[in-house]
Amino acid sequence: MRARRKTFLSVVAMVVTLGGCALAADPPAPEAGGRGSTAPAAATPAADSALHDLLPERIKSAGVIRVASNIPYPPWEMYTTAGGRQPTGIDYDLSQALAAKLGVKASFDQTAFDSMIPAVLAGKADIVMAGIFDTPKRRESLSFVDYAKDGYSLLVAKGNPQGMKDVTDLSGKTVAVQSSTSEQAAIGKLSKRFESQGKAGVTVLAFPGDSEAFLAIKSGKAVARVQATSAAAYAVKTFENGNAFELVDAPSITEEFGGGIEGIGVPKSDTALLTALQKALQALMDDGTYLKILSKYGVENIALAKAEINQGTD
Repeated sequence: MRARRKTFLSVVAMVVTLGGCALAADPPAPEAGGRGSTAPAAATPAADSALHDLLPERIKSAGVIRVASNIPYPPWEMYTTAGGRQPTGIDYDLSQALAAKLGVKASFDQTAFDSMIPAVLAGKADIVMAGIFDTPKRRESLSFVDYAKDGYSLLVAKGNPQGMKDVTDLSGKTVAVQSSTSEQAAIGKLSKRFESQGKAGVTVLAFPGDSEAFLAIKSGKAVARVQATSAAAYAVKTFENGNAFELVDAPSITEEFGGGIEGIGVPKSDTALLTALQKALQALMDDGTYLKILSKYGVENIALAKAEINQGTD
């Protein structure tokens, strides 16, 4: 943990030398376990008593659903101001709307990415909402309420100086990733395949946070960032007023890295909370709140028509 913190501080110090890399929309996050926010989202749906009755007794008593998330990962989660502590983003807004519909509040607690699932399994948080994909590996320990679909793209420097076009262009390149993500594992497999074909592999720079990965591209230490299209498109739009990055979107990239469905992670044993969240999400889909939240961040194309539960196999 200390080594990761040191790396983070070193990267933040690089901002001065990058000539104004726009981190205002992507500021440093507080330490894991910091106090979460229960501030209401802009539009607060009316509580539904029937849905409230579905909640586990412990959440009814506490009046709060504890959400483990990893900030920043725009547009899914971020802070409203540089150095601030007030979250915003798709997951924050949706967590507040879900809680309101269920007649409780939702804290939104900054957690290291690779500690989110362990925190939920240990009872330190109730759910995970962090723009994570619902994958077979994660379904070994969690059930999911699926709430969005997404593909993959490459985030590259403005002007695409390396001329990246598709997944084959990653051969021999250095790629920035966030550690413990599905992207990191997939790039490792891709690199081995390149090498088996007699091509150069992929050099991976793994960072504990998304900010560091962006800075690696800005500083020229990495050529690209493999990222969910929703997050990459938002970075292209917002960083330095659209002058920092651009998107390389090709079918081969999504085919290679899978894309898929983002879900709200819930412990397998907590079937009552799983059901309550699914029904609350469906209610938000039906009344238009869900689509309004996605539209606020310009990603309505990732919307699902129905809230589905995916429990996988035990």
